[in-house]
Amino acid sequence: MTSTDRSARQTGAPPEGAPPGAAAPGSSSDAARTPRSSQRSRRRNGTPGEGSGAWLLALFALPFASMGIGVLVLSVLPMLYDWSRMQLWQPVPAQVVSAVLEKRRSSGSTSHGVAVVYRYEVAGTPYEGRRAALSGAFDNLGSFQRDLALRLAIAQNNATPVAVWVNPGRPAESVVDRSLRPGLLALQVGFVVAFGGFGVGALVWAWRLRRRAKAPPGVQAAQGDQRWMAHAAWSGNRIRSDKRWEVWVAWGFTAVWCGLTVPAALAGLPRAWAERTLIEGGVLVLMCLVGAGLLTWAIRATADALRHGDVRLVMDPFPGGIGADVGGAIVLPRVRYAPELSFPVVLRCVYAYQNSSGTGENESRSREEVVWQSEGYAQVRPAMPGDAGAPGMVGTGAETGRGVRLAFRFEVPAGLPESGQAAGNSTHRWQLLVDSESPALQFSRRFEVPVFATGAHTAAALPHAVHHPHMQARRDAAMASVYALELIAGGVRIYQPYGRMWRYQLFWMGLGAVFLAVSIALGRSGESTFFRFAFGGAGCTMVVWALYAIANSLRVQLDRQGLHTERRLLGLMMAWQRIPAAEIVRLSLRESFSVQDSKRRTTFYRLQAELRNGKRVTLADSLEGRSGADRLLARVVAETGYTGGS
Repeated sequence: MTSTDRSARQTGAPPEGAPPGAAAPGSSSDAARTPRSSQRSRRRNGTPGEGSGAWLLALFALPFASMGIGVLVLSVLPMLYDWSRMQLWQPVPAQVVSAVLEKRRSSGSTSHGVAVVYRYEVAGTPYEGRRAALSGAFDNLGSFQRDLALRLAIAQNNATPVAVWVNPGRPAESVVDRSLRPGLLALQVGFVVAFGGFGVGALVWAWRLRRRAKAPPGVQAAQGDQRWMAHAAWSGNRIRSDKRWEVWVAWGFTAVWCGLTVPAALAGLPRAWAERTLIEGGVLVLMCLVGAGLLTWAIRATADALRHGDVRLVMDPFPGGIGADVGGAIVLPRVRYAPELSFPVVLRCVYAYQNSSGTGENESRSREEVVWQSEGYAQVRPAMPGDAGAPGMVGTGAETGRGVRLAFRFEVPAGLPESGQAAGNSTHRWQLLVDSESPALQFSRRFEVPVFATGAHTAAALPHAVHHPHMQARRDAAMASVYALELIAGGVRIYQPYGRMWRYQLFWMGLGAVFLAVSIALGRSGESTFFRFAFGGAGCTMVVWALYAIANSLRVQLDRQGLHTERRLLGLMMAWQRIPAAEIVRLSLRESFSVQDSKRRTTFYRLQAELRNGKRVTLADSLEGRSGADRLLARVVAETGYTGGS
């Protein structure tokens, strides 16, 4: 294999390089086994489950939308309206009759409110007021309620008048404190945006799903076999990325999070410092750090969008062909060509599904599963005047040859799902991710592309993206960081040094340290022993595992006489084995774990020897990507003469 291709059991797709029509052994995918004619019939009649899925989504989203709209209509808007008209009210001296700080306990927290009665006169007419502040709701944000109650209680005890604000047009309407509290407003607006925005957005999405499910069969059939032409974003083969949506989402999340965090931090951090409440202070600091990260994301996404403009992808062939090629080109008119420019490209097929969180019978979370993925590099050359027909190039200098053109081609095995093919209540999607390795460019785009079983090939003579020299160099560098291979007479020596994959282990070490800090803080605050041991145990496990992974080394010698392994921890012998050659059945690869982020999924493998007693002995671990692991397996098999298997 020459790419980091991976076929999931759900699809029954063969590995790259398999003959057309082949399926992965042990595949249980309905999509792979169903005749293509029946699949086309289902697609023409709507995606299965979209109608019922839309109703379920709407029912799930309705409470969120109702809560957000309710807070907006019943609290935020009335408060802003009252505040605006109170700016015209006049101050009048009043005598406090009673002032009490009321408390309400709920879910372990205490909220406060002020109950006050005061009397005043306007034009010789006595009035009685009971409104203490702009908002009459109970809350625990800062010390506003306590300070107001204390001020009114002192005025009552000393029989001194206080100024209240009275409506000149309706003197019976008055308030003690007319100030608009930014923290309370930010909290309510954040609630409206978070809950209401999520609920309304989900309702709109459900409505779109419902419309698509109810679409008559002729909508797609009218396009003949070109089903992709019914998709407005694909019809002109000028495909936009989702960068504009990323910018909106980034700023939306940032606004909501910071709107909730900043007021809470301003009010809570001084109190946490004064009262030495480490848990509250730590949580607030962590929330501020998350907000800083979100703000950084939003700024970078916006800078990327403004720097490179509306980048479009032109596919060749259009659409991409399963069992053939998926390729295309992108022109960046604002980037000057340089020979060292490199742009990694990732093509993947994914589908989203709901996964039970395990904490409740009806609780679930949305996850994205990578069905197949291949990584490579784009071919980069200066943009030519002939490239000006590409979207985004007209009037931007392409006529003079400025800018760069990125072109790529992936070979896609047969048997993979098409764009829009059903996967339970979801559908498969094909995504193309393009990045720049140059920190100065900060270019990153993701495209959703049409890929169907057309068998079409790229017209341009382009090499497979996974064969790009940069890709080979990246694989070699990744492998060189985790092992050294030495050839000996009739065999090999493999040495894996200390500190391999240290970046991944630092993450787990940091996360474990956070859990340990929480456990210590819980102990100092007198919390229950169960939570202290739960956080402490999890933190210790993460830290110990990360330290072991960094501090161990593995030395292996495999030849025609047999296998000898030595595992050391900080130089001290921890375990060793000697196994005769007659006990070794074959050498094979085994998937260890996978790391997935928004850009790619990386799978790590271990090379192992399978013994006659059924046991396995590790020869090398932390091998990044199937193609690199396959090369190591092939090299060891060729040098030692043992049987190799997948």
